[in-house]
Amino acid sequence: MALHTLTSRGLSHLGMALLATMCLMLTTGCFVGNLFGGGGGSSVAYISTDGENARVWIDELDDDDPVRISPRNADAKSVSWSPGQRYLAWVAGGEIPLLMLYDVESEQTELLVSGIDQDQPPVWSPEADRVAYVSDVDGSPDIYMVDIATGGQTRLMFSDEREQVGDWSPDGQWLVFTRDGHDGLLLRNPTGVNLIELTDGPDSNPVWSPKGDRIAFLRDMGEGRDLFVLRPTKSDDWAEDTDEEAVAHSEYDETSPSWSADGRRLAFVVRYDDQSEIFTVRVDGEDIQQLTYNTADDLMPDWSSEGDMIVFASYAYGNSEILYMKGDGDEQTRLTTSESMDFQPTW
Repeated sequence: MALHTLTSRGLSHLGMALLATMCLMLTTGCFVGNLFGGGGGSSVAYISTDGENARVWIDELDDDDPVRISPRNADAKSVSWSPGQRYLAWVAGGEIPLLMLYDVESEQTELLVSGIDQDQPPVWSPEADRVAYVSDVDGSPDIYMVDIATGGQTRLMFSDEREQVGDWSPDGQWLVFTRDGHDGLLLRNPTGVNLIELTDGPDSNPVWSPKGDRIAFLRDMGEGRDLFVLRPTKSDDWAEDTDEEAVAHSEYDETSPSWSADGRRLAFVVRYDDQSEIFTVRVDGEDIQQLTYNTADDLMPDWSSEGDMIVFASYAYGNSEILYMKGDGDEQTRLTTSESMDFQPTW
């Protein structure tokens, strides 16, 4: 199985009622009784489901007592740490999906926005003061932004087609996204101006490099998706010409790109016919390394902010558990040991 390469906090009465109900269902009210210190960067958040409910947990690598921050009967869909891990945004599914915010320092959970697209993870600004999301409350599934200090919401797109928000640039100047029925990656300024078309292929899953000089993305090649890297050719101005290069491709499907902290390597998943394994590759397409050999699905890699560890979901123990390892694949360690299905780990 070798990998072949080429080079508003102003809530409606309904929202308030939903929040009150959720708080009552928490064993400790709207406060979660475990200290993580705020912004340490060493905590892994993930979702655990027993088939009926999906709950959000936070776990530290050196702590045997993970903490649940969502109601017992929650239907969590996604989780996303803010830069520095001061906040954790998560989506509660249901008839009216909710964007929830957990504050590590105050240990409080609050409702940010109701009526969002529950199938898309929220995307944080680099200053951790705003969250981008998709909602169809105004008639079409467009990109919005909410200010976590004021609750003010801003609609950034006005399209009839469903959009998928990808990532926020490290300098805060751009959101990269895709749109149904439109080939290629698009850029939008958070002020709601300057729409730029970056690529023209069947592209998805854009992720900005930590330095902001590259965007990794997946392109559907017909037989499967390949991992590409895009960068400006003459300057750091994304409005100018760009250059794209395939850094990993095979007859199989590549998914889940994640940047190392120094921007030199990408972790990703290769989906074979009978299993999925985690690889890394240098940003120039050289030095591809296979990290997992578990003869079971290894999925959803996410690099730590320090760049020395990768957390991932694995079926090596039967049901899906959360594991972590060094960036070279060594010292694979089991983080969760529950009977539930644990998935979508994020650092």
